[in-house]
Amino acid sequence: MDLLRADRDVGAAAADLRAHGADVDWEIHRHVAGRTALREIEAESPSPLRDALASHVAWLTVARVAQPAERRLVAALAEARAVVRLERDVRLDLRAIVAGLLAANTKAEASAYFAALPEGAEPVREPARTLREVRTEALRRLGIDDVAQRFLGVSSSDLASAARRFLEATSDLARETARSRDAFPLDVDVRLARAAREGWPARLGWRSAAALLPGASASATIPADPPRALGAASFARALAAIGAAVRREPASSSTPLSLRDAPLSPEPTRAGMVFAAALAERSFHARVLGLAAGRAADQARALRAAFLLDARFAAMRVAARARGDWEALTALALSSPLAAALEDAWPLLRDEDLARFFAILSSLDLLDALRDREGDDWFRNPRAFATLRELWSAPAALTEGADARLARRFEELLA
Repeated sequence: MDLLRADRDVGAAAADLRAHGADVDWEIHRHVAGRTALREIEAESPSPLRDALASHVAWLTVARVAQPAERRLVAALAEARAVVRLERDVRLDLRAIVAGLLAANTKAEASAYFAALPEGAEPVREPARTLREVRTEALRRLGIDDVAQRFLGVSSSDLASAARRFLEATSDLARETARSRDAFPLDVDVRLARAAREGWPARLGWRSAAALLPGASASATIPADPPRALGAASFARALAAIGAAVRREPASSSTPLSLRDAPLSPEPTRAGMVFAAALAERSFHARVLGLAAGRAADQARALRAAFLLDARFAAMRVAARARGDWEALTALALSSPLAAALEDAWPLLRDEDLARFFAILSSLDLLDALRDREGDDWFRNPRAFATLRELWSAPAALTEGADARLARRFEELLA
């Protein structure tokens, strides 16, 4: 079997999946998205490329098998509607309700969107549950009983335990950090770092976001549109997307895709988090945005608070996969329980949640090594990005006590 040709075919299928989601025409990719292809690859002599290809083909096979269930979920998301009681009643779909919640200008407006969530989410619960069950069964038939263990090297139960420990360790800090100690959704201003208003580019685009890291010389193709500017955290999201794209760029044109971008890999997300972490540095707000020392410290703290709440939301998504007490878990994570009607429907839980939380836990070591070598203004130094490439050549690893170390770091940053 020609493994390099198989890698090219896998790359085409993976690109099609990213671009079209549930609308992929699997007939043209069936030769790299089925058990027959997987068995043929597994019969080859052991090698890093063979193992990487096997992971990709297994992932693509599950996506193909789950396509009908994925399409039903997409249809449910498009059709579900609920009334949002604003100055006048507006009937919106679930995505518009969530978008409205994040863009709300007042707490009353945020509360109105939040109140509509259970009704909007109810039609989505069953399709989402079915999709999860179909994917689990497809993975099982491929001999994969634990998706995190297979693709990340750590068990799902261990990740869920680490997530819950992190939530418990940072619960008091999160409540103290949110202005007026508001619970979700009234803490949306803190989650989006809207208090950090000064010095940003007038418009959020890929070019203006990349310019925030003066030392970055690498460019990468970003396929999606930039995030909507809802607060300073939106600039962090844009930098994270840029960092992830840079990480996916091959070290050389001959590097097979399967070796540089594995399914459920935490590597691009981890790199993106390091890029975004520049916004938590006081020196960034002083030297790049040109703010006075006191204001620079305030804005850096606002971003740190947003990063803490984002990490806690990511932890909640992983802990929720363990199917425990939904209301108790969401109360721990958000300081207020989400209605039982939202379980399975919002937030939608995906396997990618495992990789993202893994990346959060493992990004601290990478960032510390970078700061030790290049200083807290590393983002202004072109050499630092070469250092970063050198550092991320070692794969992400989850060290014992990573959740406790991350919790302590947030305590230090927000003290």
